[in-house]
Amino acid sequence: MEERSEVKATDILIVNKAYYPEIGGVETVVKVLAESLSHKKKVTVLTFNKSNLLSREETNGIEIIRLPSIFRGKTVRISIKFRELFLKISRRARQIIFNFPTGQPELYYLLYRKIQSEKICVYHADIVEYGVIGAVYNLFFVKRFLDSMDKIIVTSPNIVESSNILKDYKEKIAVIPLFVDTSHFYPRNPNKREYLVSLFPKPPEKIVLYIGRLARYKGLEYLTRAMTMLEEKYGLVIIGKGRKEEELKRFAQKLEVEKRVVFLDHVPYDELPEYYSAADVFVLPSISRAEAFGLVGLEAMACGTPVITTELGTGTSYYNIHEKTGLVVPPKNSKILAESIKRICESDWKNTKKDIIIKRAKEFSLEMFKQRIEEVL
Repeated sequence: MEERSEVKATDILIVNKAYYPEIGGVETVVKVLAESLSHKKKVTVLTFNKSNLLSREETNGIEIIRLPSIFRGKTVRISIKFRELFLKISRRARQIIFNFPTGQPELYYLLYRKIQSEKICVYHADIVEYGVIGAVYNLFFVKRFLDSMDKIIVTSPNIVESSNILKDYKEKIAVIPLFVDTSHFYPRNPNKREYLVSLFPKPPEKIVLYIGRLARYKGLEYLTRAMTMLEEKYGLVIIGKGRKEEELKRFAQKLEVEKRVVFLDHVPYDELPEYYSAADVFVLPSISRAEAFGLVGLEAMACGTPVITTELGTGTSYYNIHEKTGLVVPPKNSKILAESIKRICESDWKNTKKDIIIKRAKEFSLEMFKQRIEEVL
């Protein structure tokens, strides 16, 4: 790993706030995108380091430049080195792929729009969580940014139809649904079930699972409240980290369900399919359009587990077909969540609908994603 700022010529520049080994839904997509394109083209990833260090490395034929970060927020990172390196690389790149929203890259591009490269935006989600600041950003910056793009890639047809931002750009848009790696996510021996059951003071008969960040938009307080409406034989396992963790634990205590809600900080990627396979139902109770797809739901389906997602006008109700692979419910409704969990578990959808669920997940294969990327780019 080297600390230097000189850059090489490249065919494609990909910009995102983070890159592997940092893990998240967007980071997974960016990694696969870079690796897919690198088979035929020279790819450079310009991203932001978790520390205030500049580093450069090459992995799987991909040049990765990590910028020193002077600010690291939940969705935005800022580097004083961004302008210098972005200009150097973009002048030599045939295509620039922005992953939106990232913050500094799109803002800087608006201030310097002389770049002649083909510009592509992978539009992951609407900006919906920042009140007045978000509204101003959408009004004055996002539309101008999208105006300047040659192509816009979105991850489901649902988000095109429901987004107030994207409705004006349909002629530029290509829909490329996200993917699940079915060579990794497939039904496993549910040997983790015994371990999960052992975490509860009173062993539950039914396991409800959530995996993901513990963030406000995930709606976990509604899922926690749903546990008060279910019998004691139901146990909830929440796997993930985030700012809401301590608040959620206190909320579970307040509702007197803390003995039926278990929190796990981290699960190795290689073991995720075992956890999905051990659950009776997977719930993604998101409450805002910041949840643009929800890859975890698709991963659960690939392991044969029925899912409950919320109707947000995004990918969560695209891959999950209501009444077939799971249930799609209104957001912010604990009562309906509880009723849906009970219905799926008591009807044993895990066994009776398993083949249908897996078949649907396979329609979102990694191979199909790579093929569509090559066609569009």
